[in-house]
Amino acid sequence: MTTTARASASRPSATGARLRLDGVLHSELLKLVTVRSTWWSIAISVLLALALALAIGSAATLEEGTSAAALVAGGTTVHLQFVGLVIAVLGALSVGGEYSTGMIRSTYTAVPRRLPSLVGRGVVVAAASFVVGLVTCSGSLAIIAPLLAGKGVTVPPLTDGLLASILGGAFYLAVVGAVSVGLGALLRSTAAAIGVSVGLLFVLPIITSIAGGLIHADWIVDASRFLLSNIGVSLAELPGAGAISDIGSVLAALGWVVAVWVPALLVTRVRDV
Repeated sequence: MTTTARASASRPSATGARLRLDGVLHSELLKLVTVRSTWWSIAISVLLALALALAIGSAATLEEGTSAAALVAGGTTVHLQFVGLVIAVLGALSVGGEYSTGMIRSTYTAVPRRLPSLVGRGVVVAAASFVVGLVTCSGSLAIIAPLLAGKGVTVPPLTDGLLASILGGAFYLAVVGAVSVGLGALLRSTAAAIGVSVGLLFVLPIITSIAGGLIHADWIVDASRFLLSNIGVSLAELPGAGAISDIGSVLAALGWVVAVWVPALLVTRVRDV
């Protein structure tokens, strides 16, 4: 009787551990999809991407020295730099919003170890951002391809690097989403996280470009290739066409995630809410 009771008691414990992991991810997904800002962010991203694709497809022409694949890939992924900002705002809101309202206490009461909740949120936001990237890039391709074909431009098949370009662009948005969640957890402020994200994605590349041109410092130009937004450009270009190698771009993007998430996890674990 005692042995049977002990065995039966151990089985629910293991099941409960699995359910807790699933429950954390499910809870974070519910939080994300039940907030209106999520759907506004997705709608803005899609509309912005399609509008840019329509404008580029209507105005672009194939110039000498430019391949059709490069023209189509560029028009398909040009929106990523702007949509990346929308994703950064979404990621910052997903964490900073709970700190501003005090709901973070309820979250960490339900998940006392804290880190699984934060990691689950990062995974959910990154996955949602990846899907948004696939939708916006695919929609842009569906618009720009017939417009360019009407001008006599032969649109290459997906196997000619376009699929890799789309997947790279979607991966970039996933990285931006993960980084913004980490910044939100590290700074505990939506405004601060958004400000830092804007600085990383827009301000810092401009500063390095101006500084590199003014003082003619090659090392600044070389270092600027590893800025997050410039990594996104390399990821979204045709394979082998980026300023960084394809594998190097992926590793550099993951390096940004690690650089933000390591201190974010440490702060979340030790600091009071």
